[in-house]
Amino acid sequence: MIKKAKERVLRPASECRYPKTDLVGQRFGRLVVKEFAGRDRRNNAFWSCLCDCGNNSIVYGSDLKEGKTQSCGCYRKQRISEIHTTHGATKGNKPTRAYKIFHGMLERCYNTKHPQYKDYGGRGIYVCDEWRSFPVFRDWFDSHVAEGKQLDRIDNNGPYAPWNCRGATRKEQARNTRKNVNITWEDETLCIRAWAEKLKIDARTLRDRIRRFKRTCLTLKKLAH
Repeated sequence: MIKKAKERVLRPASECRYPKTDLVGQRFGRLVVKEFAGRDRRNNAFWSCLCDCGNNSIVYGSDLKEGKTQSCGCYRKQRISEIHTTHGATKGNKPTRAYKIFHGMLERCYNTKHPQYKDYGGRGIYVCDEWRSFPVFRDWFDSHVAEGKQLDRIDNNGPYAPWNCRGATRKEQARNTRKNVNITWEDETLCIRAWAEKLKIDARTLRDRIRRFKRTCLTLKKLAH
C-alpha cells in the first residue's frame, strides 16, 4: 500500500490544498505523522510518517484513519520472525502464559481486525519499543506479574511499557477502567467502590450521598470520622 502511494505522487504539498483534517503529530500504530506530503491525481491526500523503527513512509490519510497501515512494514517482518523463534514462548509445545499475554497485547494494539482494536490501537495505545521483543517482555513479566495476577496498565490512556504497567488481580483490573469514576481525597485516589470498602459503607449508598450533596470530599470526610 505504501509503495503504491509513492508511485502515484503527482503533486507535491506546496501545490496542493491542505487537508481539512490535520494529521500532523498524530500516532497511528507505529507511525507518527510528520507532514502533509501531497495529493494524487484523484485528489487523495497522503502524509509523510516516521515509523518507530526509524524508517520514513508515505501513507494515504484514509489508510491511517481506517487503521489499514500501522507501520512501515516492520511489524509484519517482526511477526514473521516471532513465528519462527520461540525464545521460551512455548512449554511442552504449548504457548507460555507470558507469550499469550505478549501476543494478545500486540494483537489489540496493531491488528485492525481484532475485536478489541478500537479500544486499544484505535485509541492510540501502543507497545513501547523494548517490549516488542518477546525475551525482554518475558523477563519483565516473569519478575513483576505473579501467578494469579494479570498485566495491567496503570494509566488507561498510556502505552504498554514497564513504567506504566503492573501485576494486578482481576478485581484491581476491574477497578482500573475508563468507565470507573475515580475520586482523590487526602492524596489517595480510588474508585467509588474501593472508597466504599475502605469506609465500610455500601457503594450505592456512597454514590447516592455524593450525588445528593454534590461535595465529594466533604462527604468522604464525614464518613471517615
